[in-house]
Amino acid sequence: EEAIGSPSVVVSCIGSVGFDGQQLLQGNGKANVEAVKAANKTGTVEKFVYVSVASEVAGAEGWLPAFFGQYFAGKRQAEAAMVEVMGEEATCIVKPSFIYGGDSFGLFPPRVSAGYGSAVEELLSFPPLEALANVLPGLLKVALRPPVSVEAVAGAAAAAAQGEVSEPVLEGVTAINAAAGAEPGKGLSEMLGALKGKVSELAAAEE
Repeated sequence: EEAIGSPSVVVSCIGSVGFDGQQLLQGNGKANVEAVKAANKTGTVEKFVYVSVASEVAGAEGWLPAFFGQYFAGKRQAEAAMVEVMGEEATCIVKPSFIYGGDSFGLFPPRVSAGYGSAVEELLSFPPLEALANVLPGLLKVALRPPVSVEAVAGAAAAAAQGEVSEPVLEGVTAINAAAGAEPGKGLSEMLGALKGKVSELAAAEE
């Protein structure tokens, strides 16, 4: 309560990843529940924004190792506490699937670079792949959903905090990009353009 001060808005990105089920429940659930309670106690917070996880990802829980159950349970606890304590009108839940960004890859926590992630976002946004994802079950559906850039997630959260978004939930890449005013990923087009330019250079050099 002392640390949170007296803000007018709060954006929570609190979360944890790993293999310890109890840690996942505490880091994703209890930590956010306590943050919501502390924010409400100040009497100054007008909006509480929480970066959670897409419903389709949570819906694929049965396809994943057992410890993921605690991860999703924690997220559900946090979302429920927000609405119960602050009220739906004072909350916004941002629900991305997979977030990409930065200039490096990693496993713990999982990270995909901006250039590669942008290419995957553009590829998986093609209507045929979107239609295919719509009819696939569980994790197969999630695997074909386009990821969203970290800048778009941050922009959507900021827009919600500033009252520029009226929706209580921003679900998936399209809604998040729209709220952030972000352009969809164009990494694939950029890669193909660079490749075409390189081929042209090589062809010109051989003439």
